[in-house]
Amino acid sequence: MPSWNIHIAHAEGLLEDGGPFAGVVRDRNAFLFGNFVPDIYVGYMVPSVAEPIPYRVTHFAAPEHIPKPREAEFWHTYVAPMAHELGITGVLADGANAAPGASAGRTIILAPDDDVARGCTSDAAGRPTDSAARKALIIEAGSLAREVAHVSPAHTPNYELKVDPALTASLQVQAFEAVRETDKAVDARRSQFDMVLGTWTHLLADTIWNQRVSDFLDELGQKPSRDFRIKKQGDFDQFGKSLRIDAFPVATPRLLDAAAAFPQYAIDECSVLYTVAIAHEIVRTNSLVGEPEYRLLTSEFFAQTFNEVQRTAASLIRERL
Repeated sequence: MPSWNIHIAHAEGLLEDGGPFAGVVRDRNAFLFGNFVPDIYVGYMVPSVAEPIPYRVTHFAAPEHIPKPREAEFWHTYVAPMAHELGITGVLADGANAAPGASAGRTIILAPDDDVARGCTSDAAGRPTDSAARKALIIEAGSLAREVAHVSPAHTPNYELKVDPALTASLQVQAFEAVRETDKAVDARRSQFDMVLGTWTHLLADTIWNQRVSDFLDELGQKPSRDFRIKKQGDFDQFGKSLRIDAFPVATPRLLDAAAAFPQYAIDECSVLYTVAIAHEIVRTNSLVGEPEYRLLTSEFFAQTFNEVQRTAASLIRERL
């Protein structure tokens, strides 16, 4: 049910320094891509899917009007065995990332004056941050802000006059070498794990969002209907566009390999490229003119449910790893 901009916001928030995901995930690019995986082969978001896979399979959910993915089943089938294989279990038992009350990343707060949901980053005093050594082993996802900052100077009037081709070529070589060194330092199997963990995060988010929508419907004393679905989806679209997001996956050879090795079903290169392109466009165009005007759900509903996903994900990964 949550659109991809909401899934991106969840992933970005969970990866912020100080939370347990930041202490576990090494390939953030694969983790972010994993947050789209359950939707890829359903056939709605990604075009040209030759053989769609039913939602009940990709999302571990029973067929019903508002399905609730069985995130725990996916965890125990795929996440737990890989974590055990890679020796990741127990990594959160010690250290700041496992501390009770540690940051769950981005949360939504309601402004007291206008009840508008806004994204903010928690910054509790004394919150631990990644060491330089750990950051050197992180494979980052794409960033719209970095992309714009990198490309924009090429379009300034005097840029071409200042270019030293030999120096530029040398800097390009250095940049690629730095990427290769980081890539070699992170085991390919670890990238596969991070993608699987991202997939679980998607399923958990869907479980909570769908359950809260069901609860909301029950409170109204209504049953699922076409009118309810249209209003609900319109509200989700507005909420998603009100979020500030920046990250998108990049189709690197490592990502393509991890997708092909996804344990539930292989993800082909064409589908990866479509997914990456769609995610980039979602981030590039994600904005809302004015404040959300919800027709069915409320600002409180979105803020509370978004925060519940963040808290639950952080709590479960501490508990299970």
